[in-house]
Amino acid sequence: FKDRCCFHRSDTGETMAWSESMDKLLANKDGLAAFRTFLKSEFSEENVEFWLACEDFKKTKSSTKIASKAQKIYSDFIEADAPKEV
Repeated sequence: FKDRCCFHRSDTGETMAWSESMDKLLANKDGLAAFRTFLKSEFSEENVEFWLACEDFKKTKSSTKIASKAQKIYSDFIEADAPKEV
């Protein structure tokens, strides 16, 4: 069971905090891993990947990086027949 589940890595307090807030869940590497595992089982992992890409985009300061990241988000997630279309 330990090889298939990542909950054993976090203490109980951290794990309980995940139920209080998606931000807490996604900010914790074990919480994110658990959520990704769940999304994979539901065939919808691209949703969290899109969210993470957008969060990274919001933190970008360089105008040249902004343009390239925006294009990557568009081509990966938004355009017709994108590989991770949301």
